[in-house]
Amino acid sequence: RMFAPGMGMAEDPATGSAAVALAGVIQRFDSPGEGSHNCTIEQGLEMGRPSEIMLEFEIQNRKLRNVRIGGHAVVVMRGEVLT
Repeated sequence: RMFAPGMGMAEDPATGSAAVALAGVIQRFDSPGEGSHNCTIEQGLEMGRPSEIMLEFEIQNRKLRNVRIGGHAVVVMRGEVLT
């Protein structure tokens, strides 16, 4: 997560860690069937920075086995730590 209010960015428009956790929520409360499932998560619309995260998860023996997230990114800043 990134928070940079001094640069006009209160928070990240997309949250990969939350997308991964969502797979667990879906498995627990929606009880999806066996096999692979794909979702597209849209975030950041209200803040003017629309983002999409692709979520893929696999259910095996009624348990969450694999979770993958992906998408595209745009470099908006670079930095270097000098020691």
